[in-house]
Amino acid sequence: MARAVPDGYGPLELVTDAATLGLAITTVSSSLGTCVARHTPQRSSVRATIFLHGAAGSWTTWTPLLQTATALGIELGDAVVLDLPGWGDAVLSDDRSDHTVLAICTLVKEVAEQLGYTEWDLVGHSLGGFVALHMASIWPQCVLSVGMVSGTTFSVMHSVEHPFRRFGELPGFTMLWRVMQFLAMLGSAGPAIVRGIQRVGLLRPATFPLFRHWRRVPKSQAAALAREIRPRSFAAAAEVTRGYDADGMWASIECPVRATKGDRDVFVTQEDLDHLGRLLPDSVRTVVSDCGHFGAVERPVETLVALGYSLTLRRDPAS
Repeated sequence: MARAVPDGYGPLELVTDAATLGLAITTVSSSLGTCVARHTPQRSSVRATIFLHGAAGSWTTWTPLLQTATALGIELGDAVVLDLPGWGDAVLSDDRSDHTVLAICTLVKEVAEQLGYTEWDLVGHSLGGFVALHMASIWPQCVLSVGMVSGTTFSVMHSVEHPFRRFGELPGFTMLWRVMQFLAMLGSAGPAIVRGIQRVGLLRPATFPLFRHWRRVPKSQAAALAREIRPRSFAAAAEVTRGYDADGMWASIECPVRATKGDRDVFVTQEDLDHLGRLLPDSVRTVVSDCGHFGAVERPVETLVALGYSLTLRRDPAS
């Protein structure tokens, strides 16, 4: 029996049980911490589609998109959906010297290779898009394509480097980042405060800028955000972008790149897409209508199309 195609805004709840999607679980450790992979149980080739979530997210961020692909008959290949260190079930080390983008990328590479994959199509949300671009720049022999859903790029880096002078560029991000920095200083009390805000019903309106229609966001997404707003991990994630030479690194990327953002995305600007286009003229940049920062949750059908997937093709990243 054919599955109903998800339609409209935020059509699906997040899935928290990997077995429901037929995925196995593997954990890999490094000095940075751990990375937890939900993945296709039996490898069919050396090529995998690796999904990288953003800050304040986990592997579950991708589950509406995965379910939508199944309903539409879209073949994603061997899927590897990660919890990056500090998020979901993955642990972040206390040694701040290990909190670098290279350390994150290296751990992702180790996970892929342990699972038997040497060729990767990377799909990253928010900070995961930043990680995907860095991996494509340093391992061109392995990264076959990059897809970004509201990927972290230039405006976030500007805000981290110059939070006051560039405040008007991304005020929503800058305010959230500063709050997370403050809560991180409180230690274990920080996450407790976030949970308290959730219990009294204030977290959804407090985070409404992230979504186009915060009242219509799936309840499971609101609950996931309450779990995954981890002040220490969020602050560390922002810091990995500080001083990064995006122009120098990303201009060398050779693989096809597709970048999407919501038309009401408060963390990604049109100038971000335009700047990326100047660096990578062959990249495909798409603005998804009636959508905020979480395209995979808010508009999974449109996001799959923007990433180059169709009913008849596994993927055509160059189209």
